[in-house]
Amino acid sequence: MLNILLTISPIFILIGLGYFAFKRGLIKAEAMPSLGHIVLYFAIPALLISGLSKIHISEIVEPYFLLAYGLGSLLNLLVAILISFKLKRNSLTQSAIQSMGMSIPNSMFVGFPVLSLSLGLPEVASLSLMMAVLVENILILPLILILLEYSAGSKGGSVNIIRAVALRIIKNPLIISIAIGATISLLGIALPKPINQSLDLLSKISAGLALLFIGAALANIKPQTQKSWSDISLVIIGKLMLHPALVALCVLFLPNFNPNFQQAVIIIAASPMMSIYPIVGERYGFRDFCASTLFITTLLSFLSLTVVLSLLRGL
Repeated sequence: MLNILLTISPIFILIGLGYFAFKRGLIKAEAMPSLGHIVLYFAIPALLISGLSKIHISEIVEPYFLLAYGLGSLLNLLVAILISFKLKRNSLTQSAIQSMGMSIPNSMFVGFPVLSLSLGLPEVASLSLMMAVLVENILILPLILILLEYSAGSKGGSVNIIRAVALRIIKNPLIISIAIGATISLLGIALPKPINQSLDLLSKISAGLALLFIGAALANIKPQTQKSWSDISLVIIGKLMLHPALVALCVLFLPNFNPNFQQAVIIIAASPMMSIYPIVGERYGFRDFCASTLFITTLLSFLSLTVVLSLLRGL
């Protein structure tokens, strides 16, 4: 257990540094969007393009990883909706917001750095991130966004809702990066040395910069003063415990595949929810709830990820 704590402690040290930097004014609130954009549009895309362009197209996708992550996340989403909407009698909008927090991890800013440190295999970490991003942005997130828009009574009908969600997917810089990297790999294009070196330099700062951003983002959110502990607890348990458990169950029942990818898919599912959770929640009137839940879940993930990694190493 101590070795696991030492392994992932740099992740939370960097998150703490980002938190401290924001509180001390070293990172200004007005700079947060720019910092996030650097990570989202440069650092992580460089990592994806660099990693995918250096391997053969047949090695890019592990079908059973996609199945385990997709099925596990879908099951988690259905359980979340069932509990929140049917059992707790929450509104459909609130149920969709809670299901988003339970079913979409922060694979980019937390999952990837944890994978990089715990597995020590950069290629597995980058490929796992790529596959997780595909499942999240093509399957899980669109379903939740459609549900949210439907529950909010968006004008224009279902066709316009689906069109808006499709445009969101197409414009996603991570999806674009995956398409570029896969195309380079498929065509066997050798990138010029200066471009390769530039991508490598950006790739090396991606994990650290992402963690600093998470820390600053946590310092920048304003949790609600009156907390609905039952609803917050539901999201925390669903994200940190139920989601990785369901993904692990899918891994167990699927045909055997690369053990490194088996561990990677469970670790990503065990990560706290995505950092834009409060931003999405604000559109539907749940910013304070989402901010409080994100803050608490990220803190608790230090313990939950330690447990998950310990269990995986004991297998």
